[in-house]
Amino acid sequence: LFPYTTLFRSAAIDVRSLSFRYSDTDRWLLENVSFSVYPGECVAITGPSGAGKSTLLKLIAGLLSPQQGTVAIGGHPLAEGLAAVPGRVGFVLQDDSLFGGTIADNISFAADEADMSRVEACARMACLHDEIQAMPMRYNTLIGDMGSALSGGQQQRLLLARALYGQPSILILDEATSHLDIATERAIAAMLADLKITRVF
Repeated sequence: LFPYTTLFRSAAIDVRSLSFRYSDTDRWLLENVSFSVYPGECVAITGPSGAGKSTLLKLIAGLLSPQQGTVAIGGHPLAEGLAAVPGRVGFVLQDDSLFGGTIADNISFAADEADMSRVEACARMACLHDEIQAMPMRYNTLIGDMGSALSGGQQQRLLLARALYGQPSILILDEATSHLDIATERAIAAMLADLKITRVF
């Protein structure tokens, strides 16, 4: 029998010959990019400012469409639509924002019937539960316009809790912990590693 290797696993994320630019007159921001990320792997994409890292993550998340090439999630091309993609993709991107309402509303993404036990579990995973409990209205605390009542670090952790609420099998994070202290960042990294989900930073 052959040893079990990545050659025999289907990719969680498969990028093939991907090219993208924002307009026909712009230079190619990404050109002929190909790579695979396998289930449970943690991959960091690095490069200088303006190299296209955030754009690449938006393409993987299905928020942008490439001019050339394909992105497939679990073997299903994103071109077929997000509804065709099995499982869930959660993401926290640099330009993500919160909406007016309560902390619970934001974590559950205003679900018709929020599962409060899951809301709290996600806040704990994002290292935010204790701070929420110290607020006068706890999970019913209003966060203000686009989270103005919260610090930058609290906003980032709230967005992370929201991404986790959907129970994703793939998590895409773009500078999602840039406002956190080192200890909190390490605690969140350890928690994400324990989840055994595919992570792209």
